[in-house]
Parts: sequence; C-alpha cells; structure tokens
Amino acid sequence: SSRFWLQQGFRLGEPDLQRTRCPCRVMLPYILIVPLWLCLAIGLPLVQTLHALQTKSEDRKMWLFYWVLYCLSSWAMYYFEWLVSIPFFVLSFYVDIYYETQLLLVLWLVFPKCLGIKVLQDMVESQSAVVKSLGAEHVKDFAKLAYDKFLELTKKH
Repeated sequence: SSRFWLQQGFRLGEPDLQRTRCPCRVMLPYILIVPLWLCLAIGLPLVQTLHALQTKSEDRKMWLFYWVLYCLSSWAMYYFEWLVSIPFFVLSFYVDIYYETQLLLVLWLVFPKCLGIKVLQDMVESQSAVVKSLGAEHVKDFAKLAYDKFLELTKKH
C-alpha cells in the first residue's frame, strides 16, 4: 500500500505515518520566470514602442493600446489574481503552469510574427460600435428616469 501512495506523489512519514504531498513539477525554474517576464512584457514592447514613435508609424496606436492594457491588467491582477489562479491551483496537483501560461500570453501579444495585441485591438475596435450604442441607450434611459424623478421632487416642494 505504501508503494501506491509513493506513485501518487505522497510520502509516508515515519513517526506518525502522515501523508504529505511531494512538491509538484514546474515547467520552468522560477529563477527564469522574472527575467523572461521583464523581457517579454516590458523590454520588447518598450523597444517596439520607441521604434514606432521614432518612425511615426501607424503602430503607435497599437502600442498605446498595449500599454493601456498592461496597466489595466496589472491593476486587475492585483485585486483578482486569486480568481484567475483557481483553475491553475487545480492543475498544480499535476503540473504548475501558471507563470508559463502568463509568459505564453504575453509572448503571443508582443511577438512580431503574431502580434496578438493587433488582433485584440481590431476585435475591441470592431465591437466598440455595438457597446457604444448599447451604452448610449442605457444612459438615455437612466437620464430620462433621473429627470422624471427630479421633476417629481420639484413638484412636491
């Protein structure tokens, strides 16, 4: 029976026979993740942004979108990383790929061959008309409701 637990990644402690989980497997050593993250998420986009600014190309808008998205996602991850990491917690019993997934996402966004940021920007721009019209309807409805309440309050006094 102890062989089964060892195959499942558990160890039997001698004094009290407690089962403890063995450390899970990681794809990349953690010492490589921070330098890779800095190069992929900040270094490469910074170089490409500066190049777009110097040549006054149309890519300036795309890289502005990247930096706005970077700031928004940094803020969102500060508050909601616990929610994003739940599926990765379940996977971590088998393999820990949370940081590697973040690196792959950033690589897809900024790598010049695929430029996922351009795909994302085009998608946001194409959907913005729909969002704008829905938002305008809701704002008009809310403004009408607020105006009616205001008129009702002024008639009472």
